[in-house]
Amino acid sequence: MWLLGVGLALIPIGYGIRCWQTGHATLFGSRGARLDLTDSSAAAMAIAYIAVGVFIHAHWFWGLHPRLEPFSPIIKVLAALAFLGGLGHTAYKVLGL
Repeated sequence: MWLLGVGLALIPIGYGIRCWQTGHATLFGSRGARLDLTDSSAAAMAIAYIAVGVFIHAHWFWGLHPRLEPFSPIIKVLAALAFLGGLGHTAYKVLGL
């Protein structure tokens, strides 16, 4: 519960906060491909990374705690929506639509 719900969740949350502060983010792809992002696309990707960490936390910490478990699905849906919004904005900016 603590290892996954807090320890694992801190990795994308910490990276997202760092990306937000610096204004630079990396979109990791398959086979070692990476795309360096700046400005609003980096901020949107930072939101997506933070949302992944919140989803992990809601699933592995809140979801296993008896009193917090009823709130877990709500937080997971909100985190998924934030992730999709951040990733969608990043795709919009990168593709230049």
